[in-house]
Amino acid sequence: MLKYRKFLAVAFVASVATPAIAEDEYAPVCEHKGSNGMVTMMLCPEGLKLKQLAKEGQMVCGDRKPCGVWIWENEADVPDEAPNSHDKLTEKQITSSRGVWMHEHQQFIEISEQQ
Repeated sequence: MLKYRKFLAVAFVASVATPAIAEDEYAPVCEHKGSNGMVTMMLCPEGLKLKQLAKEGQMVCGDRKPCGVWIWENEADVPDEAPNSHDKLTEKQITSSRGVWMHEHQQFIEISEQQ
């Protein structure tokens, strides 16, 4: 529960729901770095818009629910292995991410560490 509270202490800067885009109309630009249970990790190039990040998460989850896709822009920040639940990510791993796609809610949440 403590790790969950740390997660809640992170500021949710922006969130976006993405409209359905046909799979054949979208070419993925992020690299799948691993999955375990409900958690998937991806490495994306810097500067993608929130809608693009949401689509990347949507594509990698497919029909899998629950599914949460953590996205980083710096390879050094990506955990070596995907944990099997979100609360097993460290505060540093969470705050270094660009955000998380929550597939059940069809929403991307951009994350920024509070100063």
